[in-house]
Amino acid sequence: MLPTSHQNSYQKFLDTLLALREEVELPNFRVTAISEKLQKVQQVFQEEVMLLESDDLPSDLAFRFTSVQTEIHRALRLLGTDMLFLRSSKQVTTSQQRLSVVRDRVNQIVGYCQVILTFEEK
Repeated sequence: MLPTSHQNSYQKFLDTLLALREEVELPNFRVTAISEKLQKVQQVFQEEVMLLESDDLPSDLAFRFTSVQTEIHRALRLLGTDMLFLRSSKQVTTSQQRLSVVRDRVNQIVGYCQVILTFEEK
């Protein structure tokens, strides 16, 4: 199981992700509101999650933790790119397609967070 500090940081990150997901799932979405929520998600990730060390974790847990954390970081960078495409889309159909990609990416990151929060030692 992860130390309390790790759990608290990831829970805070998950909470900001869920707020972003709520914004993305609104029928009358606003790109500016989604962008603001994404900035908050990125800020929490940089200030809380990226600072977490795996040194104090058992080796098998440390490997899995680092692996999933790397995937989250990669997916967040891709989400930033997806948002650039969403912001630049002019047509409604294109916006809907881009929003769908953003929604999928957010759900992917939420899944990664849930995996980390349920880690158990083997």
